[in-house]
Amino acid sequence: MNRTTSITLAVILVVATVAVPLAAANVVPSSSVQSESDAGNESIAPGERFAAAVGVQNAEINGNVSERTFEARVANAASNESKAAVIVDQFNASETRQTELENRLAELNESRTAGELSEGRYQAEVATTVAEMRTVERQATAAETAAAELPEGVLEEQNVDVEAIRALRDRAGDRGGPETAAIARSIAGDDVDRATTDYRAPGGSTDRPGESQADDRDDDSERGSTAASDGN
Repeated sequence: MNRTTSITLAVILVVATVAVPLAAANVVPSSSVQSESDAGNESIAPGERFAAAVGVQNAEINGNVSERTFEARVANAASNESKAAVIVDQFNASETRQTELENRLAELNESRTAGELSEGRYQAEVATTVAEMRTVERQATAAETAAAELPEGVLEEQNVDVEAIRALRDRAGDRGGPETAAIARSIAGDDVDRATTDYRAPGGSTDRPGESQADDRDDDSERGSTAASDGN
C-alpha cells in the first residue's frame, strides 16, 4: 500500500472515530415512528434505543471504511489478475460475515421465544444486525462492480463467481426477512433497510455493471443513424 493510500485510510478512520459519538448523540427518535412488525407490545427503553442507534451508526461508518479500503486495494492492484484476487478476498470475507449475521438473527429469535431477551433488547440487537447486513450488501455490490471491469477470461481463471456475488448481495438485501427489516426501520429509520443502488466503480463511475458499455453502444448507434440521415 503506497503512502497516499495509507494517509487516505488513516483520515477515514479518524473521521469514523469522531463521527460515532456525534452521530449517535444526534439521533432523536420521532414520536411519529410506529413499529411495522407484530414483534410485541413492549416498548424499547431509551437506553436500548440509544444502543441501537450507536450500533447502526457504527455499522454505517464501518461500511464506508470497508468500501473505501476495497476501492483502494483494487485501484492499487498491479494487474487484472491481482484485482480479481482482491475481489475474491472481498467476496469470501463478506459471505462469511453474512452467514454470521444470519446465525445471530436465529439466536436472537430463539432467545426471544424462550423469554431470555426483553423485547426492547431484541429490537435493538436486530436493528444493529440488519444495519450490518446492509454493509455486506454494499460490499457485494462493490465486488460485483469491480468484477464488471475485468475481462471474462481473467474472472474464470481467478475463480471469480459473479453469480455467487450477486446471490450474496441479494441475501444481504433480504435483511433477514420482512419482520426483522420492519423492526430495524422502526428503530433506525428507512435508510437502514434501503437497498444499495450506488454502483460506484473504483474509478468513480456510478454506472451499474455493464451499463457503461451498453450506453457507449447506444451512443455509437445513434451517431451512425444521424450520419446516415445527414448523408441522405
